[in-house]
Parts: sequence; C-alpha cells; structure tokens
Amino acid sequence: MRLLASLLALLLIAPPVFAEDHAPAAFDQNYSAMAEVDAALEEALAQDRRLLLVFGANWCHDSRGLVGHFQDPELAATLRDHYVTRFIDVGWRDQNQDVIRRFGVAALYATPMVMIIDPADETLLNRDEREAWGSAASTPVDRARAYFARWAGDIPVAGGVVESSLVYQAMMIEIDLFEEEEGARLARAYLDDGRWRARPADERPEDFTARAEEIDEWRRHLPRQVAQLRTSARSMVTDALTELAGDGPVSGETVAVFDHQNPDLHLDFQPHESARW
Repeated sequence: MRLLASLLALLLIAPPVFAEDHAPAAFDQNYSAMAEVDAALEEALAQDRRLLLVFGANWCHDSRGLVGHFQDPELAATLRDHYVTRFIDVGWRDQNQDVIRRFGVAALYATPMVMIIDPADETLLNRDEREAWGSAASTPVDRARAYFARWAGDIPVAGGVVESSLVYQAMMIEIDLFEEEEGARLARAYLDDGRWRARPADERPEDFTARAEEIDEWRRHLPRQVAQLRTSARSMVTDALTELAGDGPVSGETVAVFDHQNPDLHLDFQPHESARW
C-alpha cells in the first residue's frame, strides 16, 4: 500500500506532457527565407492582415510548444482570420539573421521569437514583446489566445507626459543603439557557435563548452540589462520632472522647461566583456 501511495503521489506531481510532444515540426531548415518573407508580406498586404513571423527551431521545445498552441481551435481561427503566418528556422540561432535584421532587430535572445509586422510599412509592432514566448511550452494556451487576439486589433499608441520629453526620447534612442551594438556582437557569436556545432565533436575548439555557456549567459543577460536601462531612464526622468514641478502636477509646461534645461542624466551601460567577441 505504501508503494502504491508513492506511485500515486508521483503521478500527481509529475510535469504535464506539453503540446510540443505532438506538435508538427514546423521549422523546415530553409536557411534562406527572405524570398518567402517577401511573398508573405505581399500576401498579408493584399489580404489586409498582419504578418506573423515565428523564429524558432524543431530542436527547441518552446518553439514546438508554440506550434502546439497554434493547433488550438480558437487560436487557430484568430491566426487564420487576422494573420499570414510563417515559421522561420534559425538553426542554432545562427541562420536567417538577415531576416531578423530586416525588421530592425540585431539578434534574437531566445526561441521562439515572435514578430508581428504591419505589411504596409514593415513596422515591427510588438518590438518590446517579441521575446515574450521564450517559455511557450509552459505557458497556458489561454494566454496565447489573448495575446494574438490583442495584437490582431488596433494597437494603442503608448504615450504620456514622460514619453513626451525629448530628453527621455534621447535616452531611449541611446538604449536602442546600445542594444543594437550588443545584439550585433551576439549575432556574430551565434555564427561561430553554429559553425562549431556543425563539426564533429572531436574537431570543435577545446573551449567549445565554455564558449557555448558564455553565449547562453550573454543572450539571457542582455535583454535583462536593456529592460533595466529603460526602467532607470524612466525613473530618472520621472524623478526630475516631479522635483521640477514641486507641489504642482507634472504638465506639458514642466516637460518643456525640463527639456530646455537639458540635464545630463547618465545611464550605466555595461557591454559584454569577452576575450573572443
């Protein structure tokens, strides 16, 4: 009886079988996907839909997990009615980098990466949320339903008093440039990693494991650092505007005075230190 109870307990706490176990292998190792993206953009424009690009690989259980979510009838209907969907195989994150850069992204941090694009001007609509599905396999399907339904509709323009500040906007541009530069370095590291993985194990560099671990840590740390920089920039500008306004509300006039003063607000940029990249 004690053994039976233990087996039942294990069944109760065992992790669920995720959708990717039964999901089709949607990533076809087409490592020259630009022509397919061109055709998909034309199709989306003609059908008045958004282009949905899913960057991933069949080896990635979260990529397969998102594909599994796409089999859900409610979500499948949303995708069918509002999107033209293409799956872009990124190999070991070293392939189809030209497609990623086309939409203003230097490198992906995790798979899958989702891009929702306006085909009229190729604007990447979900830029700040493109990495949201890196844990797709363990994310409930109802969150996927809500996410893609939300991006299928009108996208509200983010903005407020802080966002109207030219100083704040300049800080955001500075962060974007930092991410672009660091992302380009990371993308070059992916290329090396892909070449090494294509070789037999005994022909890889002696420090291959250490280099692969460095790349993994780098790709995890960079988006966290960028998010922290954005939070810090907003906090600094908010604090400065609040101090300038005194007992009164922060208004457009406060922002105008603040921008005219053009205070020197410093962000702590920390590029990745690497002996190779």
